[in-house]
Amino acid sequence: MNLKKQMENKENVMIGMGVLAGFLSSLCCIGPLILTILGFSGVAVLSKFDFLRIPLIILVVALFVMAGYFLFKKKSTCEPGTICTDFSKYRKVLIVYWIGLIMAVLGVLSPKLISAFFNY
Repeated sequence: MNLKKQMENKENVMIGMGVLAGFLSSLCCIGPLILTILGFSGVAVLSKFDFLRIPLIILVVALFVMAGYFLFKKKSTCEPGTICTDFSKYRKVLIVYWIGLIMAVLGVLSPKLISAFFNY
């Protein structure tokens, strides 16, 4: 199995890792807010993870760009065992991609969204 075929079948892994990185990049900002609302005290220590925010945002962008490249590029031939042979699988992966991308963008933008929400 060549590297191209191996990477082509890893879109779900890249999407999942992108969502996870998006969640982790918002951990410093939305984590303390949610846990404080739920009644936990002393969770302000999560704000110390702010230094990881920029590297995780870069990781989110890289993972979603790679997943999008493998999903949306034109395939000259459709080899058996790849996702392009089964349209229902391809459609499900596309839905997961867009939902994951929206979740990651909301996670990355959460500090701005939270501050805008609480300023009004």
